[in-house]
Amino acid sequence: MVRRTALVLVVVALVALAGCSGLSNSGDSTAVPTENGSEPGPTATAVEATATGTSMSTAAPTTGASTATATSSETTAGAATATGTGTTAATATATETSTGTTTPTGTPTTTATATPTETETATPTETTTPTETATETATPTETPTETATATETPTETETATSTTEAAVGPEPPLDARSIADAHESAMQSAGSFTVNASSTLRDPTADGPETETSGARVDLDADTAYQVSRPTDEATRYTYAEGATAYKRNVLSGDSQYETEELGKPLAGSLTGSNRVYETVRAVDYERSGTVTRDGTRLAVYVANGTDSVDTAGALYRGEDVTAFSSTLVMNPETGVVRSLETTRTTDYLSSGEPVTIETTRRFSGVGSTDVGQPGWVDELKND
Repeated sequence: MVRRTALVLVVVALVALAGCSGLSNSGDSTAVPTENGSEPGPTATAVEATATGTSMSTAAPTTGASTATATSSETTAGAATATGTGTTAATATATETSTGTTTPTGTPTTTATATPTETETATPTETTTPTETATETATPTETPTETATATETPTETETATSTTEAAVGPEPPLDARSIADAHESAMQSAGSFTVNASSTLRDPTADGPETETSGARVDLDADTAYQVSRPTDEATRYTYAEGATAYKRNVLSGDSQYETEELGKPLAGSLTGSNRVYETVRAVDYERSGTVTRDGTRLAVYVANGTDSVDTAGALYRGEDVTAFSSTLVMNPETGVVRSLETTRTTDYLSSGEPVTIETTRRFSGVGSTDVGQPGWVDELKND
């Protein structure tokens, strides 16, 4: 019994030694991983001859299973053979599945988008600096500005009308006396008017054309007239007439001379132009040429072209060899006023013998609306 007990103790000691040897030689153990991560533990076997006593001690650690089997055989010869076969299978499955692959999720990079800063544009404040503008008011002089053109009315707007419309004015051939009398009567009834005339001589042997201009403002009711004429570029004549008494100022190259003259008949009445109208219509054969509108008034137009349309036997062109001729007469068919009379002729009447061209123009305006003022220099003549 004592032997048996001793034998058991020996077996236990061997098992313990086998366990320790297995733990110390764990580096020689082969860990075979299985699919589920578990593997068999180490096994120790002791075989004996005669008496067999089996003592099993199983230690199952958490990470592996260790099984130790000791078999002891006891014989009568008192020889004890202890065979210790220790197979240690240590399965230390430490399969650490670290499925914690940290996939760095891109932290949104804060892109600083520059928000356009609203720039405040300074609106310039208009500072009104009172500018002192010295407007120089022209002081009216006692003597009005004297020009060779006495027209006070605005330039007339002229609109030509086709000849296909209904004819207005007297039917050609025009009667010179009727035309002239109608014109004179209309002027007298209106009481005032403005007349401008010009005559241009074009001589091929001269340096250039020679032009004489004149203009007059006439008040028939007051029997006054103020006329300015310029026979040459250097000479200007100013005439203010009350009835038949004329006050004259003649300017030649800047020097002025004054005089008073009795004309024998009123100047105002002689400026109506009725005599000129009569002589021209008497010498020229006019034809209709439609109408024209001036300042809203429809006027009749008459024209003449060619040497066959002019009579050189009359007083106006007597003795002239006219080689070219044209004329235009415009009249108001309602009042009888001849608004304009123009003639152009090429003639040899000058002593040079060379043909020259003469252009004459006479225009009437401001009929019934013309004022006549006395020039300042007239007072000096009246007081002498």
